[in-house]
Amino acid sequence: MFAINLVAGIVLILSNLAEIIPPSQNTWIQALGLIYPIIIIVNLAFLISWVIAKSKFAVLSFIFILIGFNNIFNNFQITLLNSVNKQAGEIKVLSYNVQNFGEKNNNNSAIVTKSRIIKFLLKQDADIVCIQEYHSSNNSLYEPLKEIRDTLSSHSYYYESYFNPKHNQLSGLVTFSKYNAINKGRLKFKGSRTFGIYTDVVLNEDTVRIFNIHLASIKLVPGDLDFVVKPEADNSEILKNHYLEIYRKLAQAFNLREKQLKYLINKINLTKYDIILCGDFNDTPSSWVYSQLEKYMTDTFVKKGIGVGRTYAGPLPFLRIDYILTGKRFSTHGFTRHSLKESDHYPISAIIE
Repeated sequence: MFAINLVAGIVLILSNLAEIIPPSQNTWIQALGLIYPIIIIVNLAFLISWVIAKSKFAVLSFIFILIGFNNIFNNFQITLLNSVNKQAGEIKVLSYNVQNFGEKNNNNSAIVTKSRIIKFLLKQDADIVCIQEYHSSNNSLYEPLKEIRDTLSSHSYYYESYFNPKHNQLSGLVTFSKYNAINKGRLKFKGSRTFGIYTDVVLNEDTVRIFNIHLASIKLVPGDLDFVVKPEADNSEILKNHYLEIYRKLAQAFNLREKQLKYLINKINLTKYDIILCGDFNDTPSSWVYSQLEKYMTDTFVKKGIGVGRTYAGPLPFLRIDYILTGKRFSTHGFTRHSLKESDHYPISAIIE
């Protein structure tokens, strides 16, 4: 049992390095960062076991957990005071990866899914709504967006598609706002799709820049996810090849996200306004991407979140990959991870000022 605890402790230390070491220097450590919540839970279980047994090994187990202690609070939170409804002068921000409203699956349930999502957004009555993986099978760009904009009573919106219209389909990022927009732009460089958009809005007498981000996905198919949760294969060679293929996808996504993040941080440094940054980062709070953004931004979940704050609704547990971050001058009064399951992500919202 001590030997297993020793291995678990070493793996925990290595997973903490994911915050420090860029993916381009080491990819497999970033993979450990993805499963940090599971690793820390295993180590906490050992600590509790040693304490109950009144064993001296509890000291070593405690030291393992103490290393990278701040990482725990990025992943787990207990909040006593959390506002659900905004007060005068406060702003409600919502972010949601809607997984194309299910329309790419070409099934009848997509209409119901889209209707439920719009009904949810209408009920939330957020001042700013950032949507990732917006999708429309209508070849008219304006009309389907106008439908949602009018439903949400938004004064302005900004949309950017990932690809040129093809097969009568559009997919991309969209930001809705009750505040008037005065400027907009997109984040893109050679070798990367449009992974982010920004919108400058007038909020009272201030200009605030809203970033809506969707960083590179690992692109795991359902078969990959099932394999990760329950590895099965006819022989060891197939097992090995499947692991290698998943690792290749991980490495490709990690390295692209590093480039995207560096581009984003450059944009942040050039921005003279206060910033609200929302989106699907496809990375956890134990990642290099998160640790770099944390230097400039405040995580609303860390301020007012509860529990693990899982935002990925797929088969992999404990993954918090969707965020609402703010500039340092904002204060956070509330954070909610909504239980709506119409996508492979859960929507999140924050009340800020």
